[in-house]
Formats: sequence, structure tokens, C-alpha cells
Amino acid sequence: MRDRLTSDLGVYSLSGLFSLVVFAVALAVLSRTLPGGLGSRQLVGLVVGYMLFLGAYSAAWFIYTEIDSREDI
Repeated sequence: MRDRLTSDLGVYSLSGLFSLVVFAVALAVLSRTLPGGLGSRQLVGLVVGYMLFLGAYSAAWFIYTEIDSREDI
């Protein structure tokens, strides 16, 4: 288990999970601290931006695994 978590893909997985937790906590903090709360337009913008980030992150992860699978180690 430790080998999986310390491998490159394990680090990618854990950092992706960490970014999801940070995003969820940030949304919760923003919804409580903004005077009018988090409006639906603002929420949609934040979520779409985060999804774009996840798309780029997933593409990088896929490219990395493809490169790693083609190399002779």
C-alpha cells in the first residue's frame, strides 16, 4: 500500500483528492462569509473553472501513464 501511495500515480491521486477537499472547503467558507452568500452565477463560474482544471489535470495524468507504459524500465 505504501508503494502505491508513494509512486508517481499515487501522488497524482492524493494531490487530486486534496484539491477536491480544498475546493469544497473554499466553497463552504465563501458561502458563509460573503454578505449575500454564494450566488448561483458565481457558483457555476467556480465549478466550471474547477472542472476545467480537473480536465487538464486528468489529461496530464493520462499522458503521464501513457509515457510511462511505453518506456522500458
